[in-house]
Amino acid sequence: MSAKTFLKRWVAGAIVALAALPSLSFDEIRYEVQPGDTLIGLGEALLARPADWVVLQRLNGIVDDRRIPIGTQLRIPVRLLRPVPREAEVVEVTGHAQANDVLIVEGDRIGAGVTLQTGETGHVVIRLPDGSELSLPARSRARIDTLQGYAGTDTQDLGVDLEQGRVESRVVPQRGPAARYRIDTPTAVIGVRGTDFRVSAAPEEGASRAEVTSGTIRVVRAGPAPGPARDLTGGFGLVARSGERLPAPVPLLEPPAVDALPVLFERPLLRIEPPALAGASAFRVQVRATGTRAMLFDEVFSGQFRIAGLDDGAYVMRLRGVDADGIEGQDAEHRFTLKARPEPPFMSMPRADGKAPAGVVRFEWAAAPEAGRYHLQVAEVGDASVFIHDDVAVAGTAAEVKLEPGLYTWRIASIRPDGDRGPWSDAAGFEVRPPPSEPEPPEMGDEEMVFRWSGEPGQRFDVEFASDPDFSRVIHSASTELPEWAVAKPGPDTYWIRVRAIDPDGFVGPWTAGQSVIVPARFPWWMLLLPLLAL
Repeated sequence: MSAKTFLKRWVAGAIVALAALPSLSFDEIRYEVQPGDTLIGLGEALLARPADWVVLQRLNGIVDDRRIPIGTQLRIPVRLLRPVPREAEVVEVTGHAQANDVLIVEGDRIGAGVTLQTGETGHVVIRLPDGSELSLPARSRARIDTLQGYAGTDTQDLGVDLEQGRVESRVVPQRGPAARYRIDTPTAVIGVRGTDFRVSAAPEEGASRAEVTSGTIRVVRAGPAPGPARDLTGGFGLVARSGERLPAPVPLLEPPAVDALPVLFERPLLRIEPPALAGASAFRVQVRATGTRAMLFDEVFSGQFRIAGLDDGAYVMRLRGVDADGIEGQDAEHRFTLKARPEPPFMSMPRADGKAPAGVVRFEWAAAPEAGRYHLQVAEVGDASVFIHDDVAVAGTAAEVKLEPGLYTWRIASIRPDGDRGPWSDAAGFEVRPPPSEPEPPEMGDEEMVFRWSGEPGQRFDVEFASDPDFSRVIHSASTELPEWAVAKPGPDTYWIRVRAIDPDGFVGPWTAGQSVIVPARFPWWMLLLPLLAL
């Protein structure tokens, strides 16, 4: 009988064996004898040491190994089967991830003896030969101790040693009694037959955690005296601490409510307030690009979520609560879009809550690196939906807009040369201030003149008094805290006066227009005698 024919018969027999799984020991499989089978032939095809066929003979009570009745159910210990090395495929990588200290990329194949390690932003997903997937998130280290099948079977034996960090697994139902999916941590051993679960190891705490989202795992305390095992079913988790008995499983926290979270973010740094969740002392926040599995971001927050380092695009946020013991709860997913580029320029003037003099108001901003032009909008406070100025093609980093006194807001956006407009800057409110009222006609006494004008509480005033309308020959300059100013009466001539206001916050308003003041010549006393001389 050829080896190919034998293996075909073996697979058929293995299928029969699987139907009888409940009656089998975990440590053995059962094979249905086919025409032409002999124990010697089975030993050569299936066993690590072909001579161990005699063990099968004793175990199964076979008298004549060459005349085994067709259909006989042979028991074969798994420990006797010949291991067949297998490989997993790296299907996704983000950030810094290594296999035996060498950077890995998608498509790499890894087997037993490989140590996987991820950096601060690393994440790697590997697919096992049976279709199961194992994810190693950021800041984790795990060694693949075992990755093999057994001769003539399609079962899989995986053993992973999680040294630190976390693994997340999605395990297809394990077929055959030889199948095994096992994760060791410093404080616990987790055995799996088919489930979705998470395991974390925190050597600095002397603790490991397991959380099951579906299916069942079995947890045993690591060490020479493991004690009783705990079966952990979907929706439960536990903490295994060094030197302590395994505690009873606890329910996982419910999925957080994510309906109220934003679906569009327009700043490179995402700031998100955590949703209310009973029992949560923190949240794990993971972000992946839509259509992928490897996480680009993976952090735990006890307060506001701050997510940085993402390019513009469509994403899925996975969010789960973390209880006081560090056990992570059920997942909720939230889809969102990031459109933060080209970033708006830094606004310079008018500054937020600043002031500008009435007339032509100058707007200035920094040059944004991706901008080919800018979109400037100005609106009156109280009706922000109506823009009194809306220019979509501002070249350079400044613009001038004529504005009447009042309250306004302005915002600006960058536009790439290809026409792609980025998000708006935050709107900045400002006030356009009217100039102080024109000074009233002076009160002229014999020795001084007094000027008055209107003002606002807290304002100070600068005054200039000149002999020319251009104020190039200033005779007097003064500052006053009252809206009035007295000056010694000058000689007969024409003079000019102007005033500007300084607000309590330091804003210096514009000068009023210069006003002319005529100081007449004095009337000589002796001219009063002229009428008498005429008598």
